[in-house]
Amino acid sequence: MTKRYTPNRGTADLKNSPKRVALGKWLRQQRQAKGLTMREMQSLSGKPHSYFGKIEQAQRGLDILEFLELCAWLGIDAERSIRTVKKF
Repeated sequence: MTKRYTPNRGTADLKNSPKRVALGKWLRQQRQAKGLTMREMQSLSGKPHSYFGKIEQAQRGLDILEFLELCAWLGIDAERSIRTVKKF
């Protein structure tokens, strides 16, 4: 049985939540499948490379609009990507 994630009440600390870890793994897989470095993602998006590093390390999450932008930068289907992230 897996341990259920429970954030501390009154804090915004979501580091290492299972959903953020899944998102980070997904992003790393997609980026590497396209043969892109974080610096190349920076060039595609205009976002700093640390933006992508923080997502991959589960230190930052994304809202739905950011997720859609990320899928566009990677040239992948957003709907299928959401289903894939949910499976992690």
